[in-house]
Amino acid sequence: MNGVLFIAVVSFLLGSIPFGVLFASIFGGEDVRKKGSGNIGATNVSRVVGFWPAGFLTFSCDALKGTLAVLLAGESASSFLQDFAVVFSPEWAPGTLLLRWMAAALVVAGHCFSPWLRFRGGKGVATGFGAFVLLSPWASLIGLLGFALAFLNTRIGSLASLSGLLLLVVAHVVLPGFVVGAHLVWGGLLVFTILARHEKNLDALLESRENRFE
Repeated sequence: MNGVLFIAVVSFLLGSIPFGVLFASIFGGEDVRKKGSGNIGATNVSRVVGFWPAGFLTFSCDALKGTLAVLLAGESASSFLQDFAVVFSPEWAPGTLLLRWMAAALVVAGHCFSPWLRFRGGKGVATGFGAFVLLSPWASLIGLLGFALAFLNTRIGSLASLSGLLLLVVAHVVLPGFVVGAHLVWGGLLVFTILARHEKNLDALLESRENRFE
């Protein structure tokens, strides 16, 4: 197994850990997949079991998955990777944009299509945010502020998440330091995965029937 494949597999499996299912069961004795929207993310866990501590822990651990995947693909992991396996192409070397964005996209994919849940899962917002914190910290801050403002004004989790994601993407593109390259394919896949997982929410928003937090 070469270094790139190792990062890909570990990132996907890291993302696949269903923290929402675990914390909802531990703190509320509920199977969150059968309650509320059926989603395993922090929003539904908070709705079914409560934000503290289950919802908070779900969001934190889901975000941490994204952060850890990017860290694993970063320069600090290079010595470990060189000992473990051989990276054949400089573009895929530890710390490069291509490898870090690949890890980010795959950790989100693992969260959304967990093999432990028959390839079902969450919507990837918290995990994607955790990855973006390292990949684009200022854009992440803007996205977080957008999420907070949208949620406070609407009390709709999906609308707030999508608003935050849109602002984050726009900020990442327009802020100084934006780099054009092959890594953007992985970035596009990451964003597309999150949007695709919100398909039903988008339909509900357009039809004014999306659930609000009371």
